[in-house]
Amino acid sequence: MNIPVKKWYEAVKTRYSQQKYMSKDIKPFTFKSLEKKLTELNDIYPEVRIKIFKRSIKDILPALKGKYGDFTDSPAFMAFIINDNGEHSWTKVGYLGQAAILEATSLGLGTCWVGARYIPARSRINIKLQRGERLVAVSPLGYSSENYNLTRHFISKLFPHRDRKDLKELCPDGYNSDWPGWVKNAIKLGSYAPSRLNRQPWRFYYGDNKLVIDSHGDPSSYKRLECGIALLHVEIGALDGGVEGKVEYGGLGLASFVKKK
Repeated sequence: MNIPVKKWYEAVKTRYSQQKYMSKDIKPFTFKSLEKKLTELNDIYPEVRIKIFKRSIKDILPALKGKYGDFTDSPAFMAFIINDNGEHSWTKVGYLGQAAILEATSLGLGTCWVGARYIPARSRINIKLQRGERLVAVSPLGYSSENYNLTRHFISKLFPHRDRKDLKELCPDGYNSDWPGWVKNAIKLGSYAPSRLNRQPWRFYYGDNKLVIDSHGDPSSYKRLECGIALLHVEIGALDGGVEGKVEYGGLGLASFVKKK
């Protein structure tokens, strides 16, 4: 995947989930730029598909089982779709989905991961799922309400990435301050990943130029998705630290970033 490191690194640091949106339409150039990136992302893993609908997030929420807070209408939303027949599809949709989220953030759009079981009979929209596919998450797209945005921006400046678990807790085998700079940068950025109720299920293990990401406790489907989000953050952190590598799925954990030799 082509990762615009500086742009997405900044997006990781500044992004926060947003539920309040302005009524104005998304600029055509912004839409075109995001759609171009999604075309690239949709060619990476055949078991993952991301699609934009120019409908309000409130049109799809009734079809998702659960409660998600008080969303206002948004001009569009993204749908994250997997094929259950694909290997590691839940981790991969977190990885690619967060790429779409960070790209949207860098374009000035607000987003919010909303994951839940999709019930087609309740939907106001025809998602047009193909055989074997399921909708696993959505995110609104739009410009954050100005007052809401100012308040959240002020809070984020005062308390950036507050309520993060200690890195020693996130590294069960121990966190070594003598690890290479790229490893520490990757873990730090990985810890900034969003998760349901801020549970932060990812755990990091480093050795032999490989940074492994695994789930704390039972690796449920949505924990796998959240660890996939953390995987992208790890890769961005490593690249920002001057190290190239590749992403692998399975093995010792759910996924790994392996430094290029």
